[in-house]
Amino acid sequence: MSEDTNPPSEGGQKKPPQQKLRLKVRPVEENQPRVRRRVVTPVHAPAPGVEAAAAVEERRVGAGRITSDLLGGLLQTLRSLDRKVWLGVGLAVGVLVIYGLWTEWRKTVVRVKVSLDEIRLGDRPEVLVLYDFSERLAGLRRDYGRRLAPIRPQIRELERTLVLAKADAAGTSEKVRMVEQVLQQDTTKAKAVYEDYRTSVSRLWLEEAGALDLEFDATRKKFLEEVEVRAREVGLFYHPEEDADLQQPEIAANEYRLALYRAPPSIKMPDQFGWIEKKLNDWHKFEKDWNARYKGLSTKAKQLRSPASTSLDEKKQNVNVQKQELEKFLGDATAIQKEIAGYEERLKELRAKETEAKGPFEEDVAAIPDAFLCQRVPLHADVAEVVVTGKVAAAAPNTLRLVIRGKREGRTAWVILPFEPVLHQRVEKVVRDADFHPVDDWLDE
Repeated sequence: MSEDTNPPSEGGQKKPPQQKLRLKVRPVEENQPRVRRRVVTPVHAPAPGVEAAAAVEERRVGAGRITSDLLGGLLQTLRSLDRKVWLGVGLAVGVLVIYGLWTEWRKTVVRVKVSLDEIRLGDRPEVLVLYDFSERLAGLRRDYGRRLAPIRPQIRELERTLVLAKADAAGTSEKVRMVEQVLQQDTTKAKAVYEDYRTSVSRLWLEEAGALDLEFDATRKKFLEEVEVRAREVGLFYHPEEDADLQQPEIAANEYRLALYRAPPSIKMPDQFGWIEKKLNDWHKFEKDWNARYKGLSTKAKQLRSPASTSLDEKKQNVNVQKQELEKFLGDATAIQKEIAGYEERLKELRAKETEAKGPFEEDVAAIPDAFLCQRVPLHADVAEVVVTGKVAAAAPNTLRLVIRGKREGRTAWVILPFEPVLHQRVEKVVRDADFHPVDDWLDE
């Protein structure tokens, strides 16, 4: 509420009154719970005619309404049918089932089953029922046979020559092996003969000659000791040689004689000279006998050497002969290998010409199914059933073929089977890897 706070001034115009603002303060009650205010939105009353429009919408005719009405009418009709009508319906259904079973039992089917390991049938395997295409295939063989006529005989002749050359190479290799084996045996035998001879001679000189040397040394030593003992007994001024090379019976006898010339007068000189001469003669006899026996060892060694030398010479001669044979066979093997390399190069050129002459043979063969197609049956789980109906049943006997196409090691291969259905029966044919034949081989038939 505003009040007039500006009274008019004297003698002057009256100013318009100004309102005074007052702040309204509402006391707040302490310790009172705060209550949320509830906002209520007023609901407007429906306009006239809305309920009528909703009722009309519920009874609007549409697909759902028509379907529900038809199903309801059908159920109502079925409920109202008589038992005889239901019996007739059941009889008709039974007749249809029996007819279907009889038709299925009387159906003529050729069942094709594949069992493959090496052949690949592609992403969409199928069995083709084709009309007889033997004339088309014979025509292709004639056309391509004219192209291959100048090349095929050369290839066959070269293949035969190559086979013979490889056989010669194999025979030469076997001869080389046998000669090497004989050469090794002869070399081993020659070494064995030489080793036996060397062992025998070594044993002769080491054992028998060694025994003679020991006997000679023992006899010489005994002679020297006897001379020295005799000189001491007689009382001679005898000084034996200290050098081992000078300790010989002849030198010792000379020393004994020289000592006798300086002997005392009581010594009988003739007896002492006779004794030393007798001992020296005995030594000479022994030395002569010893030399004879030593020469006998040389003769025996020569006798051992003679057959060993003869056998060793024979073995060496055989080894030389085998070496010559081996060199000859090795030369023949090298020449044959060069011939084989030349034949293979020539055969490779002819194969290239043959491939060029064949040209698009596989493409021409691949066009046969489209031109002679009767029916195409896909293979599901490696099984395809060809039902003899329609065009298959209308075909003349022995005019249809079953064809399956695949690949073996990248080469196109086909199976061509005669179509032989048995009336009202299921015939099964099993196709294996051996039934597939490369398309290129058809030109060789």
